[in-house]
Amino acid sequence: MSSKRLHLIANSRSGRGNGASLPDLARKMCDELSAELSIYDVDHPRDLAKRAKEAVDKSVDENDIIVAAGGDGTLRTVAEVLRGSKASFAAIPTGTFNYFARSHGLPLDPEAAIRIALTEKAQPVQLGEINGRVFVINASLGLYARSIEEREAKRKVFGRFRFVSLVSTLNTLLSRHRNLHVHIDGAPEIERLKTPLIFVGNNALQLENLKLKVAGCIDQHKLAVLLLKPVSRLAMARVLWRGLTKTLTREEKLISFCADEMTIETKIKQQTVALDGEMFEMKSPYTVRVLKDAVKLVKPANQTPS
Repeated sequence: MSSKRLHLIANSRSGRGNGASLPDLARKMCDELSAELSIYDVDHPRDLAKRAKEAVDKSVDENDIIVAAGGDGTLRTVAEVLRGSKASFAAIPTGTFNYFARSHGLPLDPEAAIRIALTEKAQPVQLGEINGRVFVINASLGLYARSIEEREAKRKVFGRFRFVSLVSTLNTLLSRHRNLHVHIDGAPEIERLKTPLIFVGNNALQLENLKLKVAGCIDQHKLAVLLLKPVSRLAMARVLWRGLTKTLTREEKLISFCADEMTIETKIKQQTVALDGEMFEMKSPYTVRVLKDAVKLVKPANQTPS
């Protein structure tokens, strides 16, 4: 069997303070396990997709393992470049929430994550897609997308702490907002409605944390869709409280269902869409679909989400 070839994509100046040690750690592990190593240093987030493409272009087969070190947004970018290629995908989670890595049983310890990349087998995993752009955790429009945008702005000032994320998100969701007038094709239960937000999930762990029944959509190889009927700020506070107390299933304003493909059309022709914490300008209509077996992820055979 051909030896493994590791393509490490990482910012040596980031990653919980251990970014600088990742190349040396990868060299040590590759020497130990007789694997080849190529390193693609990312000086700026805008260079991430370019470095990922360089790695994919040098890949021959599944023995080429594209390893992305970062949070869910970084993994999203690399997965988008990687889909459809012969190379395998691996992750070293260094983000705040790390939903993607945790849901696939990947350890947060970099050495353990690299060892898995070099010793375990690649297994197909699904991604979500909206207007040609990939997401690994979730996609959102409306108020939730705005909360993500403002959250990221606050984190640049105060740091990437969960408390900063929580306070910023609560502040945005409780502010004044306007409803989206939407038409959804592909969801028989809903055709036309007004809603302050549309959330499409592709990660059971995140949904399970909120005790939402639609977490089961992922096991069905579908996406979980959540919409909110128009609410006052007082009602929004109630919704948020139920989110914090994990009782959202009792919220009558919440609409949820599974979908493998749908088209969302809004009166607003262009708006910001949040994909795994990154912001993109997109035009209506929005074509959303699940990408089954989109990439091959190297992960433990009997993984346990953490």
